[in-house]
Parts: sequence; C-alpha cells; structure tokens
Amino acid sequence: MKRSFISLFAGATVLLAAVSCLKTETVQDETPIEIGFKAVANVPTKADPELCGTSLGTDNDYVIYVAASADGSPKYFDPSATSYGGQLFAYFTDGAKWFPASGYGPYTKQHIYWPFGPVKVDFLAYTLTPAAKDALAPTFHNETHAREFTISDWDTFANQFDVMFAVANGCVPGSDGNVALAFRHAQALLAFTAKKSATTTVDLTINKVTVKDLEYAGTLKVDNYRANLKAAWTITAHGDKDLSSAEGIADFPYTLNSTATQITTNLLIPEQSSKQIVINYTMGGKTFDYELNIPRTRWEMGKKYTFNLEFSAAEVTLTASVDEWADIVDHEEIG
Repeated sequence: MKRSFISLFAGATVLLAAVSCLKTETVQDETPIEIGFKAVANVPTKADPELCGTSLGTDNDYVIYVAASADGSPKYFDPSATSYGGQLFAYFTDGAKWFPASGYGPYTKQHIYWPFGPVKVDFLAYTLTPAAKDALAPTFHNETHAREFTISDWDTFANQFDVMFAVANGCVPGSDGNVALAFRHAQALLAFTAKKSATTTVDLTINKVTVKDLEYAGTLKVDNYRANLKAAWTITAHGDKDLSSAEGIADFPYTLNSTATQITTNLLIPEQSSKQIVINYTMGGKTFDYELNIPRTRWEMGKKYTFNLEFSAAEVTLTASVDEWADIVDHEEIG
C-alpha cells in the first residue's frame, strides 16, 4: 500500500506541473507582412537612356530578379532550387512598387512574406529586360542565394544588354514591408559624337570606328559574401571591334554636318584600360585612318565616356568627357 501511495502522489505532482505550464503559456499572434521593393533613382529615371530609352519600372520592360537569404534559411525564396535564377519581381501600378510575380508578361502578382520574429534577411538583385534574362541566364549561388550571382561567358559586344545590380543586407520589415534597392550599372558606356566645322564645305563621311584589342567577353560575378559588395569580370576574349557594326544610333557610312550628333554607343567591360581607337573617314573622295589621342585611363563601372570629334579640311580635333552614367543610386522613387 505504501508503494501505491507514492506512485499516486508522483502522478499528481506531474499533473499539477502540466496544468501550471498550460496556465503560463503565451501565444503570440503576428500578422504576416508581404515583401515588396521600391527601386530608387536619381534624375533621369532611365535605366539605359542611350540604348533603350525606356523608364525602369512603369512598363515592365525591365524586371527585377531577387535572391534572399535569412537567418537559418540561406535559400529563403526557393529552398528547392539547384540552378537558381532568382525570384521575379514585376512592377504593379496598384501599389506603385515591385511585387513577387509569375508569368512572362502580363505578370500575375504573387505573395511572399517576411519571416516571423527578429529575423534579418539579405537581398541581392539584378535588373534587366526579359530578353536579356533569356540570353544571359544569370544564376545565384546554389547554397546561399544572396551570396553572389554570376553571368558566364557573356559576349558583351554581341549582346548589348544593360545589367544592373543592387544589394540590401540585414533587413527587417518596416510598417509597409518595403525594401529600397539602389541599382548600379555592371558596365561602362562609350559614346562618340561627330560634326564638321562650320567653315568646312567639303563632304565628310565616317566609315568605321574601331577599338583595338577590346576586352569584350567574360564572366561577371557580383559577390555579396564580403562586407563590401564587389562586382568583377574575368576576361575570356579580346580583339579589334568595329563599333559602327554594333547596335548604335547612326547608319554607317555616316555623312557629317555642322551639328554635333551622337553616332554610336557601346557597352564595355570595366575595369579595362582605355584602348587605341581608329576613325576611318572619307573626305573629298580620299579615305583616311585617324588614330585618336585619347587620355590614358581605365574605363570604370557605371561611367559614360564621350569622345566628341570635329572634322575640318585640315585636322580632326577631339574633346573627351567622363560622366556618371545615370546610375540608379538614391533619392527619387521610380513609379
């Protein structure tokens, strides 16, 4: 009887402990918050004004692909992916921001939510046109999606696509769930303008614009593993390239007049040293090659290099300018 009493007493003690736990349990009710993005820009709000002319955002000519890694969940958007191209975000006018989407246009809005609790999320994104996505096939890191993305074997001369990238690390949801993404260009831009002097009456025609030993193909890797986001190219091909045969603005041979006109633009792999450039032109029935005496510098990511040419019967003069190339960096929200 004594042993039975002890067993009954122990059982009662366990039951009381269980009741005590139930009485003190707190259930936290959290409302899920959707993830959305606001792309931010300076003026002008154009992703690629020289080559495309379409505003980023409002017409979905450009779309955004995003990888996300959260605490304990390095593949937050798509944990089952092995070859990962990122979660598509498209611009929706109802809400005037970028939402998760599916389809290939018109897009269907999806819903992805922030993780509950004090969980920080890293975002790595690139923006481009759907045609560029198909041609270049960028991939994010297979194990930790927001760690890096890569575009392999990109012939930038044959595929003149303006790719931009952005990062936002250590994010938690605000009241509206939005994250600001500030995009940067992955390339440099080279442009030429040309005119003949007001006193020159002889006909002048530009036939070719050749860049000698241009580094034009390689692999781009945007690395978010370190404290500072790093974008770098590994070169796989170089050689002479005729810019007048690429997608541009003017038809060649191009007949000059007295008004400076932008005749060609070309996206370039940075950070390569500036190259020898040769202008082939015809004046008064005779054809000449003119080698530009350009400044010794490096073509840097996100900058536009413009060479302004003026031709006369006696000489060719050159002035050069370097500008920040309408990078999407801060302040004004697109849309």
